[in-house]
Amino acid sequence: MAKQKIVILIDWYLPGTKAGGPVRSIYSLVSLIKDYFEIYIVTSNCDLGSNEEYKAIVADKLFEKEGAFYYYFSKNKLNITNISALINSIKPDLVYINSFWSYNFSIGIVKANRNKLIKAPLLLAPRGMMGKGALGLKPLRKIVFLTLAKLFNWYNGVVFHATNEIEKNDIAKRFKNSKILTAPNVNSGTVLFTQKIKEENHLKLFYLSRIAKVKNLHFALEVLKEIAPEINIEYDIYGNIEDKDYWLLCESIIKDLPKNMKVTYKKELQFNEVQSIITGYHGLFLPTLNENFGHSIVESLLSGCPVIISDQTPWNDLEKFNAGYGINLGEKIKFVKALTNFALLNNKDYELKSKDAIKYISAKLNIETSIMQYKKLFNGSI
Repeated sequence: MAKQKIVILIDWYLPGTKAGGPVRSIYSLVSLIKDYFEIYIVTSNCDLGSNEEYKAIVADKLFEKEGAFYYYFSKNKLNITNISALINSIKPDLVYINSFWSYNFSIGIVKANRNKLIKAPLLLAPRGMMGKGALGLKPLRKIVFLTLAKLFNWYNGVVFHATNEIEKNDIAKRFKNSKILTAPNVNSGTVLFTQKIKEENHLKLFYLSRIAKVKNLHFALEVLKEIAPEINIEYDIYGNIEDKDYWLLCESIIKDLPKNMKVTYKKELQFNEVQSIITGYHGLFLPTLNENFGHSIVESLLSGCPVIISDQTPWNDLEKFNAGYGINLGEKIKFVKALTNFALLNNKDYELKSKDAIKYISAKLNIETSIMQYKKLFNGSI
């Protein structure tokens, strides 16, 4: 029996890594399901924020690699007409969209489908873009579009993919009559425990995400200002500087931090080096405005690094299991207290917390269950 064909649309993909979580999500998903479906990834031939095309990729040509098919559009040929023609030539059983606001890979595809220019069912994963934090950035334009979409039923017949109940509720607020299926994000990381020395009154933290307003780095830096002078914190920042003006704001805060706070911008990390580097830290500090999964959170926990994050993620029971803190963004003082309590841990108590972080995330992630959930997701959308 022939495998069902799934076309996956995504703005940016490997070898690019600057788009962060969605790239990691699709990479992990393809690794998980390529034995069960015939997978076609359709994307652009450059990374987020770059006009330089990948030198190692043959653009505008379908090719197979490691059990999946790939098509990278060059800048000159990236348009709705060409994407639609490619999709129709593949004749997929399902088109899986991984963005809400992308024109070429989402809005335009929904429009083409509505005009019967694409003859395949659509499954749309907003990737957290319907969350309160994400909609709060440039809200007027987004609200106008969503109002028109609802008024003119632009998304009638489109099935939505939510990765958790929070995201399902966010989608339902905007598209209450739409079919919404739920399947959790997946991550291809593995447990990597390294014994670390933790001195009292000292903390070595990291930030791992895109540097953009939605990730709330400036808030993290403002929290560091409030830490008592007897506590020393090192905070290393890893990630693509997506918003240069925002980074300038963060740099200005860094310059005003007290001497007991040492903040350093490091670099971007490739997927294959993330865990080996972050396992040397005590924890992750990422008070994000919105995260529908959070690969950096998952990989931190898998590496025995407890996390201090906002409550705008699926991981809101961390404290209950001694794996970290998920704190309301309106309660800045609680972030200060959490960091202080974390810094005060001695080596023995820290080691227990580190092991509890691994126990927590290992219990949450189940590969066999994930495969079954995605089979159900895709089959239920066709």
